[in-house]
Amino acid sequence: MGGILGTIVVFLLFEVFTIGANMVIPAKDMGTNSQYSADILAHLGQLVAPGWFGKLIVVGVLLSTIATLETTLIQVTRTLFSMGRDKTLPSALGHVHAQRRTPLVATVTVTIISLALFVGSQYIGSVYNILQDGYSAIGIQICIYYSLAGFSVVILYRRQLFKSAKNFIFMGLWPLLGAVFMMVVFIKVIPSLNTTTKIVGLGSMALGLIPMTYYWLKKAPYFEMPTKEDRHAILQEIQQNL
Repeated sequence: MGGILGTIVVFLLFEVFTIGANMVIPAKDMGTNSQYSADILAHLGQLVAPGWFGKLIVVGVLLSTIATLETTLIQVTRTLFSMGRDKTLPSALGHVHAQRRTPLVATVTVTIISLALFVGSQYIGSVYNILQDGYSAIGIQICIYYSLAGFSVVILYRRQLFKSAKNFIFMGLWPLLGAVFMMVVFIKVIPSLNTTTKIVGLGSMALGLIPMTYYWLKKAPYFEMPTKEDRHAILQEIQQNL
């Protein structure tokens, strides 16, 4: 419930900002041919609060960008760490620094990959085009794994769906609608994507099947089915939080 409320709050904040910006900025200043098109946030700041105070909006955007980058790096390194710990990727990724207790190997790995991609972008093409293709590739991956997650919830808790209205909404209807929506988006978007985006998005997911199959055949504990008692305990915890 906390995650749902947080999403609603963030959505409302974006909507309020978008509506407010359109009300304050004249239509002639928002076109691509406008002199402010490349620096629309600074222009917005000056319209809201002329002078040095209005320039703080640029600082706010810079800080939020840095925070977003840090969050992204943390998310990737922690994901690699957890997969190394669970033996779904090489166990070295699960190594923790002795003093700082941070995922050392995973962090170094992400740093090396990021630098390699940055250097490679200087020879492959413009950074902008590469980033745009990368964003689109991540988008189709999100459609796939969110739709699979939604269908999985419905299948896993199928016997609990009609025991209460809350169960039906939060374990059945809501995940199912989300899964169907993401699958429709995936089907509609795929034809409009360029070849690079398709290769990066679908190809990287196909490559992920290699370590998954390898560690599944090695009978990594992560792939063991939960016991009936574990499933019931998780179900009770979910119902208490609804």
